[in-house]
Amino acid sequence: MRPFWSAYRDWLSARGFHLQALREHEAVTGEIWCPFPFTATAPLPFAQRRIGDETGYRPPSSPYLKCAPAQDSHGRDVTIKLVNTFTHEYPIYQDLLRCDALFGQDFQGVLPPVAILDTPYKFSFVVMPTWGSFNPLQDLETVGQVVDFMHCMLKGLSFLHSRRVAHRDINDHNIMNNFYSLWETCSATRSRLIEHRRTTSVLYCLFDFNFSVQFPLETPLHECRLVAETTRFGGTPYDPWDVYFGVYDYNPFTHDVACLGNMFRAHFATIVSSVPEFAFLFDRMTTHIISDRLSASSALTYFEQVVRGLSDHVLENDAKLAGSLEFEDTDRYWTLLSPELASAWAKYRTPPVFLRHKIFDYISSYSLGFTVLSFVRRRLRI
Repeated sequence: MRPFWSAYRDWLSARGFHLQALREHEAVTGEIWCPFPFTATAPLPFAQRRIGDETGYRPPSSPYLKCAPAQDSHGRDVTIKLVNTFTHEYPIYQDLLRCDALFGQDFQGVLPPVAILDTPYKFSFVVMPTWGSFNPLQDLETVGQVVDFMHCMLKGLSFLHSRRVAHRDINDHNIMNNFYSLWETCSATRSRLIEHRRTTSVLYCLFDFNFSVQFPLETPLHECRLVAETTRFGGTPYDPWDVYFGVYDYNPFTHDVACLGNMFRAHFATIVSSVPEFAFLFDRMTTHIISDRLSASSALTYFEQVVRGLSDHVLENDAKLAGSLEFEDTDRYWTLLSPELASAWAKYRTPPVFLRHKIFDYISSYSLGFTVLSFVRRRLRI
């Protein structure tokens, strides 16, 4: 892609976006992007850049195929992404660009484009603020940090669903934060950056809509369906059972909520010992009874009601996270409740999976069984 970006360097500069220089580096094979030495401060949705430790950095990787780092005419760091205009992704970026709510100080948890540059061909350049890669979830050390992360994710998903955008790829690598370093830093610098974030407000956002789909705004969420046979997923490990066992179609919005809920309970199960109400939230976001599953906006409302009553002492507690992709084991967090609460809230706990799920699971464990099950369910559209 180097010749491509080089060919469009002057074209982009004429429109106010200046690509970083490409230079050879002794530590890597080929060329790397060389960041500008300075960046202009700017309000949201732009992030804050931290300068890396020049005595021990690792150089940045080779250029991405579809993305290139740049600065706009005001000196603000941006990332330019190449987008096919004949996909669902392009009109979603167009819609987000028109959303004034994404450009205020009440951040909505979604990374918006700041410009879209069309070409005469079947592709466009989408310009977005440069944000930092998301740190591993185990870096969140206090209950307050986990609460901040969950709040941003719920706000982001709720906002996207209000625009009838189903993300369909809720995953760790599709999350960014509003601090990033000039270089990929060494472990010592990274430790200092994490320490800085402990005392500074950190925002997180959802981004990357190459698997997303948008429905008409007037369509009720519960009426939105996608055919599972033609669905392309991004490989998220947090998929619920909605799209398993040869199902014909599914609701992508309830699927999004379950994916985010599975992320929460995979990594934050131990938080229930400090915030017992999260046991209900985790269950209601991920229940296999889809009609009982919370919408993103309802989950956000419940979450905000819960955290509004948390004391500073609780928020400062150590999170003591113990992540596990065995998130279907709800005992991991329900057993952390006191016996009195567990008994009082037992009626709200998601019941065991239906017998038919167990039967489907058994049949699907055999390749022939899965093929037959899928054929029957799709022929009957069930």
